[in-house]
Amino acid sequence: MKRPAAATVKRLAALVGGRAAFRGTLLLANLALLAAWGQPGYAAYAQAMGGAAVLSSIASTGIEKCALKLIPRLRHTVPLLVGIFVVLVGVLLAVALAVLGGMLALGRSGPWPLVALAGLSNICLGLNQVLLGLTRAIGKPGRDVANHLVLSSALGCWTGVALLLGMTPVTFLALYAGTLAALDLALLLGLRPDFRGLRRRTLARAAIGTSLRMAVPDLAGGLTTSLMFLALSVAGAQAESTGLYMAATASSILLNAFSYLLRILQPEVSRALHHRDLTTAYERLSRWLRLLMLTGTPYVAAALALAPAVLRPYGDVGVVILYVACIPVIFAVGSANYLMENATRQALDATAAGAAVSLAVIGALAFVVVPWAGALGAVALIAFGELIHAGAILRWLRPRSSRHLMGV
Repeated sequence: MKRPAAATVKRLAALVGGRAAFRGTLLLANLALLAAWGQPGYAAYAQAMGGAAVLSSIASTGIEKCALKLIPRLRHTVPLLVGIFVVLVGVLLAVALAVLGGMLALGRSGPWPLVALAGLSNICLGLNQVLLGLTRAIGKPGRDVANHLVLSSALGCWTGVALLLGMTPVTFLALYAGTLAALDLALLLGLRPDFRGLRRRTLARAAIGTSLRMAVPDLAGGLTTSLMFLALSVAGAQAESTGLYMAATASSILLNAFSYLLRILQPEVSRALHHRDLTTAYERLSRWLRLLMLTGTPYVAAALALAPAVLRPYGDVGVVILYVACIPVIFAVGSANYLMENATRQALDATAAGAAVSLAVIGALAFVVVPWAGALGAVALIAFGELIHAGAILRWLRPRSSRHLMGV
């Protein structure tokens, strides 16, 4: 197999363009579906999709990031690593389906056919992204572009049918999930994994352990989003799910483009950080995070205090405005997490622990803040969770910065 392709300007433009086409189509499709189904119908769809958002993270649990980190460092064992990662994909698929079964048993996110198909769509999307990451890691980036163009075309087609023929949300999600499943199967067949790597315990431990650690921030993010929708449901404010889901969809164009660009560059970053003295990099990151905490904390606190009075009259549009206003904080912490997870194992452990702490705190606050401030409170809590993550990283960095300043 090839090593990961170099990130030339032409290749970057093609890969980002393909992903942007899908995200842009997804945003326009949601606006069209809101018009086709009306507020009540779309709110039920948004509640189901938002509540199942965590399944996408479970289905991909760090495998893409781990592959892009390890394959450039262990490129002589690429087929064996791919085999291990494919087995992990199968295990996580089973876990995600089990979690979906639990969600259906609880019945908090809406009618079971809609929730089941929303869950399957999110699972298939998570699998799609991890299989694309493996495909890029073995030097076949063209399949990534083709996948997103096909997915964009299919999504546009199903949305058009919903507008013209009155397709229900259940039928729409069945077609969407079916398209994703077909693309996933095609990508899987193209990987040609070698499963003999499972017998090499050191290699398997490295792949599995790193995948699990790198998964924690993504899982924490997905769980935080799903908790917000659950809190809205418990508070009897399901109608506000529309604004929160539209805000998340709109912001995902920027956030996912940013994250995707980092993933494309990850092989080069991983090689650059491997076996390198990172003391100076840690010192710069520490200064950056201190500035973020000093400015971001009062910024998010003011947004939470003022949003109910200032933005609530604008309804769903106000939720989108607040979400966009919080994007710089999310970008900043995402960049810090990216550096930490591609550095040493200790740094990866630290950022994973920070994400877990953030989830625990925000999970406790969600059922207090969301009943008071609704979807606006949910958005502010998502941003606040990023600041908690940043604070945990900064706490880990401080001893290293102090030693550097003292010349130790």
